[in-house]
Amino acid sequence: MSNNPGNLFKQHALILICTLLLILCCFSKTTSFVNANFYHCPVLDKCFTYFTNLGDGIVVVVLVAGFFIIRKTALAIKLLATFLFSGLIVQVLKELFHAPRPKTFFAENFYRFFIEGVTHGGYASFPSGHTTTAFAVAAMLSFNTSKRSVCMFCFWAAVLVGYSRIYLGQHFLEDVTTGMIIGVVSSILIDHGYKSYLVRKAARKNSAISYEQPAAIGI
Repeated sequence: MSNNPGNLFKQHALILICTLLLILCCFSKTTSFVNANFYHCPVLDKCFTYFTNLGDGIVVVVLVAGFFIIRKTALAIKLLATFLFSGLIVQVLKELFHAPRPKTFFAENFYRFFIEGVTHGGYASFPSGHTTTAFAVAAMLSFNTSKRSVCMFCFWAAVLVGYSRIYLGQHFLEDVTTGMIIGVVSSILIDHGYKSYLVRKAARKNSAISYEQPAAIGI
């Protein structure tokens, strides 16, 4: 397994996504949702209610502002670009599919773990925006750190955000899995695009220097 934190994140994300896709192929939407929610308790209800907020857009705003303040401008720009790009994809898909959330999808009294005041219905289930944001941020931070510990912390924090969306009855497994894919792929594209931009910029600068350098005069 690669020692590079960015590659390490990609490897873990790929394994997780492939595993979840296999589960989705083997079990129905209802079965996978119910099985993922096999245990509930007041402590976890409270913990996940707060933890799920790590996938909220305000967290990205705080991170971007923080990186600008400490003069990590490139990372701030990449984080913001990833958030906007992945968020646009999510909103387009939500409008296209108009998929019901679990509370709307299930018949009344079918599922007993919906949390009063937290779980809500509606038709914006697919894909999960919180999961997308969590994985987009986690991936981008992992691509820009030299510490494996930071990478693994970001990865598992994103995983817990994704699971919290199912636990809280806000999304199905397919919504969360798709959110993971969108978040990770968006980060890869933005990070690669930024690096390509830097390479082209350096090439143009070197070309300009070579053009401006006067030819040697022989004596």
